[in-house]
Amino acid sequence: MSTTKDHSGGLARRSVTPFEVLAQSVANIAPSAVIAFTPMFMAGSAGNGAWFSFAIGMALILLIAQSITSIARRRAGAGSLYSLIRPAIGATGSFVTGWGLFVGAVCIAAGSLAGAGFFASEFLKGFGITAFDSITGQIVLDALLLAVAIWVTISSVRIAARVSATLEVLSVIVIVVVLVIVLVQSGNIIDMNQLSLSGATVDGMVFAVVLAILGFVGFESAASLGEEAEDPYRAIPRAIRGGAIFAGVLYVFATYAQVAAIEGGAAGLAASGSPMDALAKQYGLDGFLPLLNLGFTASFVAVVMACITVAGRLMFSWGNEGIFPKAFGKAHAKYRTPAYAILWMFPLAFIPTAYELSIGEVPLNITTYIDTVGVFGYMIAYLLVCLFAPVFLKKAGVKQVVVTQVLGIIGAVALVYVYWVNIVGTVEPFNQLPVWFAASMIVGLGFFFVVRARNPKAAEAAGTFADDNTEKVQ
Repeated sequence: MSTTKDHSGGLARRSVTPFEVLAQSVANIAPSAVIAFTPMFMAGSAGNGAWFSFAIGMALILLIAQSITSIARRRAGAGSLYSLIRPAIGATGSFVTGWGLFVGAVCIAAGSLAGAGFFASEFLKGFGITAFDSITGQIVLDALLLAVAIWVTISSVRIAARVSATLEVLSVIVIVVVLVIVLVQSGNIIDMNQLSLSGATVDGMVFAVVLAILGFVGFESAASLGEEAEDPYRAIPRAIRGGAIFAGVLYVFATYAQVAAIEGGAAGLAASGSPMDALAKQYGLDGFLPLLNLGFTASFVAVVMACITVAGRLMFSWGNEGIFPKAFGKAHAKYRTPAYAILWMFPLAFIPTAYELSIGEVPLNITTYIDTVGVFGYMIAYLLVCLFAPVFLKKAGVKQVVVTQVLGIIGAVALVYVYWVNIVGTVEPFNQLPVWFAASMIVGLGFFFVVRARNPKAAEAAGTFADDNTEKVQ
């Protein structure tokens, strides 16, 4: 039984089904989009250990999931982890968590937009339409795709979740069919080079774990529907764990199959440019190319929509708490979604991508670079939840917190180690990405301190726009 106080602020409270909650997490993970390019970049550093980096990433995410779900069974809010962790970490810590999520959602929306535009142009090129191949064409196409994503997200969170999940499932089916075919045809089903991690180094595999985590980022995004979910204290934890396991198994298989089947193995995958296209052409499956490119486009758009949902509800929470102007905390009278906050996602997601395209950067490189900055944001939020989930549980009166403490410490140490490797062990432009992330966090903290100086009451309200489960789940 949950408290009766209505924190919805005009959102469609308790209207989203458990399936739609799961769809939000799957859409934010968007495994099809990840498979389209992430194994290729991971193979560049991890080599034959790329699949193992994904397995490490999945294990780490499941550790983090334990901390998140232990709180999500007792607290729910539109601000996702920002709202969940507040009782344990206080106003400032809660805002740091939320700002990390916000940076993550905005950056991954921007980076994924570049991927959506690239694969959309590839799909259209198959029908002789080349108008969107140029830099200007890509920018225009990205603007159109972002406008559609924002319109759907404003119209209904339920429709957005269902559309995203449907497109994602169809895309995954096509990808798995193609990968099974090429793996069988390759005759390399048992790839001993991969199974023995031949030539892979520890540093290379750990570096690749950041990209692996990118593949899972947003797995907790169901928590942003805490006000709208029908049964948040059950549906959200199940969606968080289920989405992560589904994606992890798929990633390990897809990466293994790509390396095993592509000409040149891990090195060939790293140099492929667009691995699924390369595999389809290599094995005479050109007829699948339009479906693959359409599926990847849909998957990247699904990521954009899911990130808009998360970022929009964070701004909505800040508007209700007085941290942002009140307009951000108002829901659309008809659609009952945070329309004003969502509209702000157009410039926030579009400008970084348009700028990178305008200076001649390759779309999938843009996706990797900007998304990696976003991953750092999510990792900050995950780190704080791992550390403070036991504190939350103790304050909630839960007696047995040893498992959460141990798993949280392991998860936190692993996250810090991954951060460290990516700060000291990378080359340009990757060594610049932590700097951009640090700058974005400094901007957010500076803003919060200004709010605290001008309006202490609003700053102290950070993370309070949420409901608590009155049942003490032991």
